[in-house]
Amino acid sequence: MLKIKTAVISVSDKGGIVEFAKFLAESGVEIISTGGTGKLLRENGISVTPIREITGNEKDDYFDGRMKTISFNYESALLYKRDNPKHVEQAGKLGIPRIDMVVCNLYPFEAVTRGLSRNYGTDPDKSGAVRRFGTVPEADLDKAVENIDIGGPCMIRAAAKNYRSVATVVNPARYGRIMDEMKKNDGALGEDILEELMIEAYERTADYDAAIHEFFARSLKEQQVKRLKYVRGEQLGRYAENWHQKGWLYRDPASDEPSVPGARQIHGGPMGYNNYVDAEAALNSMLELHGTTAVSIIKHTNPCGYATGATLREAFERAWQGDPVSSFGSVIAVTRPFDLDCAKFIEDKFVEVILAPSFEKDALEFIQGLGKTKAGLRLLEYGEARPLDPRKHNIRGVTGGLLEQERDTLFYLCDSFAELVKPAAEHTCANSGKKLRVGVVTKGAPPAERAGLFDFVLRHVKHVKSNAICIAREYEPGKYQILGMGCGQPNRKDSVMLSGMRARDNLALEAKAKGVDNVEEYVNAEMAGDHVVLASDAFFPFRDGLDNAAKTGVKYVLEPGGSIRDAEVIAAAEEHGICLMFTGVRKFTH
Repeated sequence: MLKIKTAVISVSDKGGIVEFAKFLAESGVEIISTGGTGKLLRENGISVTPIREITGNEKDDYFDGRMKTISFNYESALLYKRDNPKHVEQAGKLGIPRIDMVVCNLYPFEAVTRGLSRNYGTDPDKSGAVRRFGTVPEADLDKAVENIDIGGPCMIRAAAKNYRSVATVVNPARYGRIMDEMKKNDGALGEDILEELMIEAYERTADYDAAIHEFFARSLKEQQVKRLKYVRGEQLGRYAENWHQKGWLYRDPASDEPSVPGARQIHGGPMGYNNYVDAEAALNSMLELHGTTAVSIIKHTNPCGYATGATLREAFERAWQGDPVSSFGSVIAVTRPFDLDCAKFIEDKFVEVILAPSFEKDALEFIQGLGKTKAGLRLLEYGEARPLDPRKHNIRGVTGGLLEQERDTLFYLCDSFAELVKPAAEHTCANSGKKLRVGVVTKGAPPAERAGLFDFVLRHVKHVKSNAICIAREYEPGKYQILGMGCGQPNRKDSVMLSGMRARDNLALEAKAKGVDNVEEYVNAEMAGDHVVLASDAFFPFRDGLDNAAKTGVKYVLEPGGSIRDAEVIAAAEEHGICLMFTGVRKFTH
């Protein structure tokens, strides 16, 4: 146990410091402080010993205060070993006091330089594209320099090095815990909290130095530096992607978006590596439909089921219809609180994970009441269904490096979906400078009221692994579902065939369930309706893709365009009576 008798307080963030200092003083702790912090404490009736009585510095304001806490005497007071007789003897001869606690947080370098990002870095426009503004002006560089703390990191590192004898407090959120510990232990702190404070101290100085390096490397030399920080690492149970592999999960402490690592698990066994991968795909694809009642069903990271509905149960049933076979052993995300109707829907279905904003009490009790059959089903609450921040980037590890790209938030080059049903006009991609035709490139046009269907299918195809083909239907006004998809095929025409086969099979099952006499006639009529569209994540490089699309029966096709053989593809569409629309935006997902 470390009895706290003396404490140095020197803080930039003064939130909560008066209350904490009063507690220390009332506990018999001598308070030593600097400049503005000392002034604040004295104004609040707290007795303060000036830091210069320890440092030996004649004044605190030499060199504009840059040397307030830097001295042999002060750093020695933090560093000498209390259990080393030689150190204790030397400290006594030199008149160096014993300091038991350092309370210090640093100049706000990160906050100050974030405010300078208007001059350098990224600033998303309406489409999410990034514009660069050039280097930071000299005045802003000077401002950044003056917010580099020197004495603070020195005292923090020194105190933390001697953590068994000096408590190092860098986070105002810790004040309450420290006061509670000292109350319980007659003014002392135990080994566990001293270790925690030491680790937190070095975490803070590491983050601080990284922020300084990144800012000046970028601002002065235009060097792009990416330092990543992930915490609370844990080894995942059983195995990773395959039986012979181990896996780990680390968390981003800065993330405030809906996420799987940030979700609260309320039921089921531990999450495995593949569970996290598929749950990430489910959550991200489902968040595309935030603000609606929607369900995304994932198998091997692909949304094999995707639908909206008037109720969550309706959306669930329509999503499940998209691929009842692949939905076995799936991971599912929904946009609304998970209710009892949905719990009953999955009663006889094998599902690995369900993510929802929350789970209604009766739904949770129903699932728990199913006993062993649902004991392994993992239920995760992720909070509010809101879109991911378009200003943030996606990062992927590769051997020897990292890849980074902007998030994919653009779905068409024209101003609205209404323009997609008009004759094509030329538009320019702001990032690549590529000129592309956008709109209808064949005769005829789909009804303007199908704009919601186009939006839905493009949000789906965005999350399907390339080469991706999706067939979507507006099954009732304003309600959408995926009928079939082809994904991950190296040959695009194969993806078309797979999507068509799956869509027709699912419609045949629907027809039989309805008791339709002529199933094939029903399927053909549905596929050819203006409420069905086929979307491709990239252009058709040859006309064979359109030839296969015609075999599915669809009459409306949506693709980016931009191929050197666009004329051949358009001719094929005309030949088959297909209305072909170009978006000008590719939606690859690898």
